[in-house]
Amino acid sequence: MKLRYLLLLMIGLFSGMTYAQTMNESMVRAEIEKRGYDANRFKEEMIKKGVNPDSVNPDNPLDVARAQKAAEEVMALLDAEKKAKSKSTASPTSTNTESQPQSKVDDVRSADKPENITNQTREIQKAVKEGATIEEAVAEKLQEDAKSNLPTAVTYGQHIFRDKSLKLFRTTEDAKPSKSYVLGAGDKVAVSIWGPTQENFSMEIQKDGYIQPTNLPRYYLAGLTVKQAEDLMFSTLRKYYFFTRENYELTVSTARTLNVNIVGEVFNSGTYNISAVNTAFNALVASGGPSDIGSVRKIQLLRKGKKPVTLDVYKYLLNPVSIEDYYLSENDYIYVPVAEKVVEIEGAINRPHRYELMDQESMVDLIKYAGGLKADALKTNIQIKRIDFDSVHVIDINWLELENKKQSFLLQNGDVVIVNYINTQVRNEVKISGAVNNPGVYALSGSTKIADLLHKAKLKDDAITEIAYLKRFNEDYKTIRYELVNVKAILMDEKSDANFLLHKGDELIISSKGSFKDNASITIDGAVRNPGQFSLDTDNNLKVSDLIFFAGGLKDDAIDDFAYIFRSRGEDSTYVEYINVDLKAALSDPNSSANVNLMPHDRLVVYAKNFYTDQTFIRLSGAVRNPGEYVYDESLKLKDVLLLGGGLRREAALDRIDIYRLDFQQNKPSRVLAANLKVDENFNLLSGAADFVLQPFDQIIVRSIPEFEMQRNVTVQGEVKYPGIYALLGKNTKLANIIREAGGVTDEAFLKGATLYRVKEGLGYIIIDLEKALKGGTKAHENVILQDGDAIFIPKTSNIVSIEGATKAAEVYPEKITAQGKIQVPYQQGKSAKFYIDEYAGGLADNALKKNITVLDASGKVSKTKNFLFFKIYPKVGPGAKINVAHKQEKPEKEKDKEKEDVKWGEILANSIAQATAILSLILLIQNVN
Repeated sequence: MKLRYLLLLMIGLFSGMTYAQTMNESMVRAEIEKRGYDANRFKEEMIKKGVNPDSVNPDNPLDVARAQKAAEEVMALLDAEKKAKSKSTASPTSTNTESQPQSKVDDVRSADKPENITNQTREIQKAVKEGATIEEAVAEKLQEDAKSNLPTAVTYGQHIFRDKSLKLFRTTEDAKPSKSYVLGAGDKVAVSIWGPTQENFSMEIQKDGYIQPTNLPRYYLAGLTVKQAEDLMFSTLRKYYFFTRENYELTVSTARTLNVNIVGEVFNSGTYNISAVNTAFNALVASGGPSDIGSVRKIQLLRKGKKPVTLDVYKYLLNPVSIEDYYLSENDYIYVPVAEKVVEIEGAINRPHRYELMDQESMVDLIKYAGGLKADALKTNIQIKRIDFDSVHVIDINWLELENKKQSFLLQNGDVVIVNYINTQVRNEVKISGAVNNPGVYALSGSTKIADLLHKAKLKDDAITEIAYLKRFNEDYKTIRYELVNVKAILMDEKSDANFLLHKGDELIISSKGSFKDNASITIDGAVRNPGQFSLDTDNNLKVSDLIFFAGGLKDDAIDDFAYIFRSRGEDSTYVEYINVDLKAALSDPNSSANVNLMPHDRLVVYAKNFYTDQTFIRLSGAVRNPGEYVYDESLKLKDVLLLGGGLRREAALDRIDIYRLDFQQNKPSRVLAANLKVDENFNLLSGAADFVLQPFDQIIVRSIPEFEMQRNVTVQGEVKYPGIYALLGKNTKLANIIREAGGVTDEAFLKGATLYRVKEGLGYIIIDLEKALKGGTKAHENVILQDGDAIFIPKTSNIVSIEGATKAAEVYPEKITAQGKIQVPYQQGKSAKFYIDEYAGGLADNALKKNITVLDASGKVSKTKNFLFFKIYPKVGPGAKINVAHKQEKPEKEKDKEKEDVKWGEILANSIAQATAILSLILLIQNVN
């Protein structure tokens, strides 16, 4: 049997498999024998369908698609013949004269017409050009054909697999995996680095799970999510390239393919080769999704060695992001069981449909999935049709009561929930509107008449009583009619026939006299006491003087020479007429022609004097208490400005007040003029400038007395005879001068520990040597010049020295003495730090760092150990000092090895020197003997 023939049989026998699957010849033959087919007969029937097995090209997707259709039809024919033969063998004496049952060929797909084949070829070729593999293109075409025959979804949730809500992504699709996608062998990852360093490479993850960029080590990415791989590559690639997180990206350029098995209640079960970028939901699309009886709530994702994962379509519909949690692995199984609990809801619900519920889900969940009740739903009586004991009965549920009690109702498989609508017809009420004091809806009783309604609503004074209208529903309660009502006649004789009974839904409409007239208004704005809008009489008799009277008259700053009327043709008209009004004439003689009659929508504007003037000011600055700007007036004098500015400060110079004036004339460039004035203690101008007049925009600057300065103080604390605050008497007062002014230092003063703190400019502590500063002579530079705010502190002489750090004090003294991590010892003049450590602290600890023995003296100065040739010079210790011995830091193994090596070579060098010295001594001894 040829390969092509075997391939055709394989396609026909195992139609649930994809084109990408393979099968050996023995498996095909075994299946043929199992089904009882004659291979030669199979071939003959295939040729009748227009397909010659010997000429089929397995690499041509179109040939494969046609062969599969023909093979399915031949299989149906052979199965029908076998069934008919079996039936006739079982009943040989049958008298049935009916012809042999017809073949099922008519019920299955026939061979494609030439024009259909051409279209399919073009579509497959187009898909391949777009990047799909041949297997994907053929599978997509078959799925598309199958989808076109899928029935309408009967259970909510099935639609997403049948109406293209979800799609099956190709290997080269633009859809990229999310950060939670798990990488595997066959995935192609792309790394991009830009900025100061630029690098791009794309590599496929090998079977062993790694990628290896050029000249770089292997990176194992299989089993990691995209996010984890991105972080790993970022941290490792930074060792070789210079970039930041913002200049780096890792993406999956092409996802691998994998096989997934879809079984159970689906339209097309089988094994599918799909891109790994697809989730379990996408994979179900390939099979057409759950069948009409398949579950959409308990779909099982089965993976070897893992617990089954339940896929819930409703959970996905409520939160589509959850789909990312269901990525597939090689040979995963997706099992769709039969739906166990399906209920239907209809009526006043936002999404009536059949819904699948979980075991413990109730009517609360059903209503939530169905989008909730409509606004006009009847909550007090929701009905449930239930099959029980081979009969159907109805259950009434008061949903409003259950909702208030926060209870629910468990449903059963097959229940039909009916949510009824409320009755929207007119209730027992009547309505009155229009010219009444109390319009609205009123209750209707069996004896309510028009007069009763009028008494409740109470007519307004401007109501039209001769003509009113009653709007009434016709008998169908949909269409309406109007009846003419004489309210006046009814109120005059309530027993008349005109006062008839009202029906439910009636509305009595009372019109007002004012509704048949236009309301006109006029407006006044500007320099009047009460601007606003006023009603205009119907005869248009109001004039300009009347409107100004209504507005409370003119303000004091109003311009009484003229005003303007802005006249429009209507409220919304863009047309405006400007009318200049002689306001003085209109107000002085109301009968004059200047007193214009006002028209509807007129706007009268009275202007203030400052509308036509510029505001000017005088600016004051310098040695005054409240500098600022002051509005200019001709009455304003220099003395007034100085007083308004709070007067002069104590440092102000009365003989130096500068005035800068802006000189500007018509059509000439502006320039600045200057004047120097003098005033007395009362701010009066001195002789020679008494007639000086301020002008707009003058700038007045009061100068300060030259070299004026308040007292500058320093503080002296500690061991002086008169501690406290001292003023600096000169500009260059020095440190020693202030100490002498404070009575000199006491006998207990420790001059070396004196400190100077400077507040000015935030300098902080300044290092000084007070002992040298007081001696003067060649050390005069220590005698610094003091500044305002300086603080000098001179401590007492201390005869105690503190020792802390890496010493053996804890081995020498009890714990109560060393509890604070240091010991206090008496001061001995002229001794070094090493002396104190050996004498009082038991010597240096094993982990002591000799070169880091420091001394902090009372002034804050730190002295360190120094090296001279092969010797160490330890710092001297003064009274009140603190000795600190640093600990050795634990060294890395490499550094320790290096030190051992240095010691080894040092010992070798020392031995060599000793041997050379001995030999030299021996030679000298021999020479002396000779």
